[in-house]
Formats: sequence, C-alpha cells, structure tokens
Amino acid sequence: MTTTAETLLAAYETGLRGRPPQGLLPWGAVVERDGPLVRMHYGTHGTVDHRHGLPCDDLPRLVRRQRDVFAERGEPAEWKVHSHDAPELAEALCAAGFTPGRPRSLLVADLAEVAVDADIPAAGDVCSGTRIRSHLFGRDQGAERVRRLAAAAPEQRRPLAELEADGKARAVGPEMEVLALEGGGRVLDALWIEKVSGTDFASIGGLTGPRPDLLAAAASWAAGRRFSVRGPSTPRFLVAEAGGTLAPVYTAAGFHEVAQVVTYRWAPPGEPARERPAKQLLDDPEHDAIWKRFEKRFEVTYETAHRGITEPPGAVTWHLAAVDDRDDALLAEVEAVIARGIRRCGRPGDRLYCLKWYISGSRLDPTRTGGPGQPRWSAYAYLVDEPVIQVTADLRMGTYGNFQEASLCVFGADLVAEVEDDLTRLLGTVLRRDGRPVGNVWTFGPADPTGAVG
Repeated sequence: MTTTAETLLAAYETGLRGRPPQGLLPWGAVVERDGPLVRMHYGTHGTVDHRHGLPCDDLPRLVRRQRDVFAERGEPAEWKVHSHDAPELAEALCAAGFTPGRPRSLLVADLAEVAVDADIPAAGDVCSGTRIRSHLFGRDQGAERVRRLAAAAPEQRRPLAELEADGKARAVGPEMEVLALEGGGRVLDALWIEKVSGTDFASIGGLTGPRPDLLAAAASWAAGRRFSVRGPSTPRFLVAEAGGTLAPVYTAAGFHEVAQVVTYRWAPPGEPARERPAKQLLDDPEHDAIWKRFEKRFEVTYETAHRGITEPPGAVTWHLAAVDDRDDALLAEVEAVIARGIRRCGRPGDRLYCLKWYISGSRLDPTRTGGPGQPRWSAYAYLVDEPVIQVTADLRMGTYGNFQEASLCVFGADLVAEVEDDLTRLLGTVLRRDGRPVGNVWTFGPADPTGAVG
C-alpha cells in the first residue's frame, strides 16, 4: 500500500519541522529558541524554523524581533514559509523587509517505496561507462568539480558548502554523504544527503542534474546498503526540495509533492562574515600550510615532538605532572585560563589553529568564539596522550602541550602577560623561561602559601 501525500506531510510536520538540532551541532553554529521558533546562527548567516500552526497573535512583533537579533549579529537571515502556513506569516515577513524567493516543491518519500535496489553503477563498475562514488571531504579534481556543480545548481534544500562546513564529526556515524556520478573520466552530476539526528528523516540537500540513478544511490545510502557502513539507525523517510526540471525526477522515483516552500531572506547593512567562527580542518590547504610554517619557525617535527619546540624569547613553560587524565578538574581550569587569555589578546580577523600531527585540526576566531551567544571554544592546550599545538596564523602567540614531558609552553608576550599569574597559581613554579631552565626543575605543583619549597 502506497503511503499518501497526507501521511508523508504529517510525518514531516511532526518529526522534522521546527525542531532544534540534536546530537553534534554543526561547527561554528549556535542554536537558540524564541518561543515557538528555532534560530540557528552560523556567523555567516542564520535561519529561522517553526512548526505548522504558528500562532498569529502579534506575528509582526515576533518577526521583527528575529530580524533585530540577526541585525545585532550582522547575519543575513533565511526563513522558510510553506504553502499551508497562515498567510499572515508571509505578510509579516514582507512588512519587516524580507524578500521571497521562488517557490519550490517540498518532496517527501517513504524510503521503503524508493527503488533502493535499482541498477546503480557502483564505484568499481566501469563496464557501464559510468560509476557512482563518494566525494565527501575530497580534495581531488573530481571533488572540486562537485563543488562547482553544486554552487551552480538551482536553489534546493541546503547548499553543499554548508554541509561540508558542518564538520567531519557528523560523517563518522555516518551522518552525511556526497555521491557523484562519473563518466568519461569526469564528474557528470552529484547529490548530497545527511541524516537528521533524532528523527526518522534523511535530507537530500541538493541534486545538480536530473539523474534518477543518483536518487537511487541516495536511497541505498540511507538504507545502509551501499556507499557507507550502516549507521546507528536507518531513516524511514527522505525529504528534498526542488523546482523546475528536477521535481519530476523526484516524483518519478517515488517522492510525493506534499507542499510548496518559499525562502524569505533579509540582510543587514554592510558585508557579512565570510567564514563561520569555527571550522574543522580536513584536507584544507591552509591546514598543511600552517603546519609547515609552525614546524619551520619552532624547529619541531613529529619525530622530535617529544623534545618540545624551540621556545622563543618570552615563552614560559610549566610542568603538568599534577594532571592525571583529560577529565582532571585542574586541566579544566588551565584550559579556561588559556582560552580567556587568547580571547583577550585576539585581534579582529585572527585565526587560531588547534593542531595535532597526522590528525584533522580545527580553526576558530577567538573574538567570535567562547563568549555569550557564541559557539563553544573548540581548541585546547594540552592532551595526556599526544602533543598538541595552538597557534595564531601569524605565529605571534600560542601554546605547545608536550605530554611526554608533561609540560605546557605559552608563547607570545601579550598572552604570557595575561595568563602567567593564574597558571603559576594553578601549576606551581615556572619550569623554563625563554627555553632555559630557571633552577626549579624539581619543584612542581602549586606553590605552598607558606613559602615552603616542595
């Protein structure tokens, strides 16, 4: 028995719409609730979502309040309105300066009714002349073409650039995938899809061309049959948005058009931020570039990391022998001191990198991270089982955590001045200054308030 459009719309309304995200938040994002609304702030832009049946009482004030919040943050805003929403919402948005885009079809399918076992050309199948393979977080030429195709594709549910910016952590489940159809040695078209944590849905962000085989591949991925290891749960429904020549491709594959959706947009004066406040670094060229500059400047490699870095003039190093594990309360205090110091010393446009050898790193803007209403501070200064580096792009300040020596080096005059007193209070006598021992090699741990030496 085929699932009806009414049943699919009801599942979409109750299971997906107007819900705050669950599980891991996208990198650099903040979620806030305002009564019946859910706001997502990405630093570069923001979105508003709501359930069907939004109260019509004083809608103009509610809409203006959202606009003003985005104005304070300097973020453009997007608000999706469905064809079955009360007409007063669209009127209030227009009155507040929002501009509607083109209508798109809201498409929902029961996964069991989509041809997940269709004759899909697999990654190694070259006999058919085409193949489908993953391009998630790729850095080869094919992946770059996927990104160009996605950027040129008509507006759909969610841009590929946003999916990638969310970070690899959500892909481990796996929670997201990018599938590309290749033929003749080049990428022909692509599709990107993500599981929506805490729901029965997988969401197709977009499709670059009318390719039924990519939709079948997406259904196979969601069902855990191909292209990935089965995740913790199998979605029951697929959702997408499309218009023009793409919508009929979905309906032919088993999707139902359950509504129309229009995105209303508003932008504050000025130029919005081009980057999220925080980002996970994977195959990014900047990740390799900062590594090479750091290793050259501080004369350290993975093979010599146990001996530490060449500590520059003004650097101060403390012993961390008192820290037993990564959940140690003392380490939490140390991290808070370091983060506070870096934020105070941060300059507009700063990039702080958190790096580990042969492991993906991260980047954050210390002036836009870790404060009230901002994304969490994602960097850290010390690990108990591997060396870790924090450093600004200009290499002027940062930290080096050497777990084998159980030491923490802080460099950069401004940063040292901010944190020295607090770290000495927490960790005890200084171990080295300017890279040279200061005669306290065997005096570790917090200072005795009586003045006695340990």
